[in-house]
Amino acid sequence: MKRTALILPLVAMLAACAGDGGKPAASLPLPAQWQAAVPGARAADPAWWHGYGDPVLDGLVEAALKDSPRIDQAEARIAQARAMARRAFADQLPVAQGNGQIARAEQSTVAGLGNLTRYLPTYSRTQNDAALNVAGSWELDFARGLARRAGAARADAMGAMAGARAVRLAVAAEVVDAYLGWRGAQGDLAQAEARAAALADQRGIAEARLRAGEGAAQAAEQARARAEGAQAGLAQARAALGAARVRLVVLTGQPVGSPVPALDQSAPVPLAPVPGAGEPVDLLRARPDLAVAEADLAGAHARIGAALAEYWPHITLNGLIGWDSGDLGAFTSPASRITQGAVGLRWRLFDFARVNAEVAAARGREREALAAYREAVLQAGGQVESAYLQLGAAREAFADQQAALAAANRAHASATAAFRAGEISRDALRGADLARIEVEQGALQSRLALARAVLACHRALGH
Repeated sequence: MKRTALILPLVAMLAACAGDGGKPAASLPLPAQWQAAVPGARAADPAWWHGYGDPVLDGLVEAALKDSPRIDQAEARIAQARAMARRAFADQLPVAQGNGQIARAEQSTVAGLGNLTRYLPTYSRTQNDAALNVAGSWELDFARGLARRAGAARADAMGAMAGARAVRLAVAAEVVDAYLGWRGAQGDLAQAEARAAALADQRGIAEARLRAGEGAAQAAEQARARAEGAQAGLAQARAALGAARVRLVVLTGQPVGSPVPALDQSAPVPLAPVPGAGEPVDLLRARPDLAVAEADLAGAHARIGAALAEYWPHITLNGLIGWDSGDLGAFTSPASRITQGAVGLRWRLFDFARVNAEVAAARGREREALAAYREAVLQAGGQVESAYLQLGAAREAFADQQAALAAANRAHASATAAFRAGEISRDALRGADLARIEVEQGALQSRLALARAVLACHRALGH
C-alpha cells in the first residue's frame, strides 16, 4: 500500500506531461495577394500541358507518365509507406499465435531424471511429450504511443503520395521543356540551313567576281570564311537537334534510338495561354512539395507524442490456453488442459534521462520540419512571383521581336522586288536574306523563351 501511495502521485504528474499540445502552430509566410502574378482562377484541368494545343506533345507526356522509371520508383515508395502504415495500425491490435510440438526422448540412466530408474522400476526412461496451445497478448495503449506511431506512419504515406505527385509534375514539365527545345532546335536547323545556303551563294558570287577580275581576293576570302563558318554552325544545329530528340526519347521511357514518327514533321514552337495564379493560399493545396513538407511536419509532431508516451507504464494483457501431456492417449483430456492469464508491466521508471533526451530530440526534429515547411512556403511564393516577372519580360520581348520580324519581312519583300526590277544585285539580295534570317533567329528564341516562361509559371503553381 505504501508503494502504491508513492506511485500514484507520480503517475498523475506524468499524465500532465504526456499531452502533446495539439498540432503545431505555424505562421506561414504567404503574401495577402500577388504582386506580379496574373490574377484569375487556377486551371481546373490537371493535364495543364493541353494548353499548348499540340497533340504530339500530349502523346509524349502521356507516354512519359506511363513508362517513366522515376514514376515507378515513386509509386514503389508509396507502396512501402502504406505497408508501414498498415503495420503501425496492426501494432495497436491484439496478437495471437499457435504453438505445438510432439516429442519422444530416451533419457540416460546415469544422469538427470534417468537416475530414477534405479529406484523406481515403474519409471520409464523413454518419455513422450505433446503440447498444443494458443497464446495471445494485447498492449493497452492508454498513453497513445502506438496511436502516435501509427499517425506518424500515415503522415509518411501521405508524404510519399505527395512526393509521387511532385515526380509526375517534374516528369511532365521536363517532357514539355524537352519538346519545346526540340521544336526550337528544328527552327534553328532550318535557319542554319537557310543561312548556309545564302552564304554559300555569296561565296560563289565573290569567287566568280575574283575570276573575272572584278573583285578583290580579300572579299573572296571573307566570303569563304563566312560560308565555312555557316557549315560549322549547321553541323552544331544538327547535333543539337539530335540531342533534343534523345532527351525526349529517354524521358518517355524508351531506349535511345527508338523511332518516334510524330517528331519527324516540323512544326513551330507551341504557345500556351498564361495560367491564372489564383490566391496565394492555393499553393498550400496545389504544390506537391509543400504537401510533402506538411506531411513531414505532421509526422515529426506525431513522433513527439510517441516519445512522450514512454513516460507512462506499458501494460500488456497476456493469455494462453491449450493442452500439455506426457501421455499421448490422454492428450485432449481435461487433466492435460492448461490455461494462463497474466498482466505484464514495463515502465522505464529509472530511465527518464534517456526518455527526456528522446523527447527533446523529437521536439528538435519537429522544429526542423516546421522551419523547412516555412522555407518551402517562402520559396514557393518567390518562385511564383519570379516566374510571372520573367513571363512579363518574355511577352514584351516576343512582341518586340514580332514587330522586328514584320519589318524585316517588309524589307525583304522590297529587296526582292528591287532585285526583280534589276535595281540591286543578287549579292545584295542575299544580304537581305541574311538580315531577315538574323531577325527570324531572334524571333524564334523569343518565342521559345515565352513558351518556357509559361511552363515556369505552371511549375511554380504546382499544376
